[in-house]
Amino acid sequence: MLLALLGLTLLASTPPAPPPTSCLFVNGKTACGYACQRSVDDVRCASTPYGTCAMFQNKVYCFDPSLAAIHHPPDTGLRPECKAIGDEAACGFNCLVAQGKVACAQTPYGVCREHFGELKCWDPSEAIVHEFGAETPKPGYLTASTAIAFGYDCKANRAEVQCAATPRGRCDKNDFRIQCFDPPSLTHCAHVQPPDPAEVRKPKHLRKEAQKAESESAAR
Repeated sequence: MLLALLGLTLLASTPPAPPPTSCLFVNGKTACGYACQRSVDDVRCASTPYGTCAMFQNKVYCFDPSLAAIHHPPDTGLRPECKAIGDEAACGFNCLVAQGKVACAQTPYGVCREHFGELKCWDPSEAIVHEFGAETPKPGYLTASTAIAFGYDCKANRAEVQCAATPRGRCDKNDFRIQCFDPPSLTHCAHVQPPDPAEVRKPKHLRKEAQKAESESAAR
């Protein structure tokens, strides 16, 4: 009962998300939210103040980061992007433009690569981002013939490639057989108060400077 009351108190004290920045109207369409963009016949907005929107060739694209990325931004700051080439567009992180195509990872800790003319992206799970945060190791990748796999401790033979899904996972190759194992994450991460969108976008050293200034001001 005490834990339940404490949880309700924390939720009650949580400040609401900043109000939507605008509502836009185009040809009978209405969109409200954040970072809104409109074209001649389209209008869209991000759903959260951490998202972004962009317009390419009269089409609007929007993207919102996952909760794990919002609460655990990288040291460089949480800055989703949108990129386009020709008629193709994508939004996310670490976007790759190649072979006349574009693709983006869904978290700042994901990676994208081109393989046999196709763009492939892979992201660590939200559990991994919660556990490692800004220290999440960059995933690797390995190819074998036409196959490609992303993750950690990747192993390959002539026609197969496998990777562990977590930084603590391991893959082993015996007699041309590959076996991978990932220990379960035992980290429990519960967030109540959302971080300030302006602070999340800043690089880590700027966030630290702001926290230091606040601490010094409160101590006076």
